[in-house]
Amino acid sequence: MDRAGLIRELHEIAAGMTKSDQHRQVPAEGAGDASLVDQYGFSSLDALEYLLILEEKFDVVFEDEDLTEETLFSIEGLATYILDQKVGETTSSS
Repeated sequence: MDRAGLIRELHEIAAGMTKSDQHRQVPAEGAGDASLVDQYGFSSLDALEYLLILEEKFDVVFEDEDLTEETLFSIEGLATYILDQKVGETTSSS
């Protein structure tokens, strides 16, 4: 899984969830460090729904102890978390 492609996909999913036209535009490359609240106007319920969508789409599990501010509110943090889980799956199945 390519990191840049994953980040783009995470933005597209988040943008598709927003109700405001102001937040529907996918940010430019390198804008992944702003929070989901700042970028897309997510509420805490939106963030939870987003995580559930990501769990299903990418076949990952967001463990309670891993739900840090960095992981929850940053596209970069989410991408790192998803990629780390995927690398862990590959390593453990080898």
